[in-house]
This record gives sequence, structure tokens and C-alpha cells, in this order.
Amino acid sequence: MASTDGKSDDLAVSVPARRGGVAPAVIALTAAFVFGAADQYLPAAIPTSSHLGAYLFATELGKMSAPWVLVPFLAGAWQGGQRRAALVGVAATWLAVLAYVLMVVSPMEGVHLTPQAFALSLASQWPWFGGGLITGPLYGWLGYRWRARRSPAAALLVVLPILLEPGARWLAARLGLSSTGRLVFPWPLQSSGVAAEFAELTVGLLLTAAVIAVIARGRAVARA
Repeated sequence: MASTDGKSDDLAVSVPARRGGVAPAVIALTAAFVFGAADQYLPAAIPTSSHLGAYLFATELGKMSAPWVLVPFLAGAWQGGQRRAALVGVAATWLAVLAYVLMVVSPMEGVHLTPQAFALSLASQWPWFGGGLITGPLYGWLGYRWRARRSPAAALLVVLPILLEPGARWLAARLGLSSTGRLVFPWPLQSSGVAAEFAELTVGLLLTAAVIAVIARGRAVARA
């Protein structure tokens, strides 16, 4: 039986209920921490002397913002209720940013970790912690809605940013809007960086196609 609050809509399908224990939250938060650390560390793990193209590709991937909405969305989808999904969503977002900060000032990045360096790096990421107060609970709740009711709006709100981000960055660069205050989103000049943008676009297309297929299947089942 689906775990839903109130009546399910015409696209709802039966999905397994999630238990309300701590295990789903712990798994989601652990995965969020690993994601944040990997996002920062991946470019540093590639030697620039022999793999410059791969380094530039990974660096451009690390600049992408849209894939970060998947963190609270997937975390929320693991939870057994709407409120829990929203809380775990914001916690997962903040934990991913914290892991990113820790990796910036870690010995793995060739930095001597000190309280002062950590505090400065942490303060520099305040826009992302602030943004997480909005995207964390919102996308955590949307993740729950998608799992519990197969909500088309929930799915499209998570895949469309990934699909549209490369085009938005290209358009911003063409209009001279690549930097607005603390937000910088330039279009890459190197071919490897451009390849990363097209990789994100491809992933966005595939995810959008998958969501449309699931929505169409739900409608077919509802009509049957």
C-alpha cells in the first residue's frame, strides 16, 4: 500500500511504504556527505600534467548547481512522511555543503586544516547554506511526493533544472550576465568544459524522458 497523506491523485500508483526508523535518514545523510566531498575532491584527484582534459571536465562538473537538488530530493524519497522528508532534505543539503567545505581545507587538498581556515571556508559558503533552507525542505518534500504519489510536478521540478542549466549558462554568457554579485556561472572556454555542459544536458534529457515515460505509464494504468 502506498504511504500517502489523503487521497492519491489520478496518477498515483501503489508503492512500498517506507519505515519511519532512523536507518533511511542515516543512509540518506551519509550519501549526501559523500556526494559533497566527492564534488569538491574529484578534480583534485586528477593529475593536470597528464590528464588536463579530464581535469577540466571534472572541474566544470564541480561548478554545476542543478545536480545538487537531487541530494534533498533523493533523501526525501527515502523517508516515510512529508515532514520527515522535508527535515531530512535540509539536513542532507547542509551536510553535503559541510562535506564540500571540509574537503576544501583538508590535507587531501594539500591544505593544513586549522580552525581558522575551516571557519573562513565555512563562512564563504553561506549563500549555499542559505539556499539550502529553501531547496532542502522543498526538494525533500518533492522527493516524498514523487515516491508516494508519482507526482508529475515533483519529478519535473527536479529534472528540469538539470536539463536547463547548460542553456541558461550559455545564454547568461551571451548577454554578459555570467557574474552577478557572489554568483558566478560563466560558460567554459575549453572544449573539455563545454563537453561537461553537454554531458549535463544529456543527463537532463534522459531524466526528463524517463519521467515522461513514468507519467505516461501512470496515466495508462489509471485509464485501465
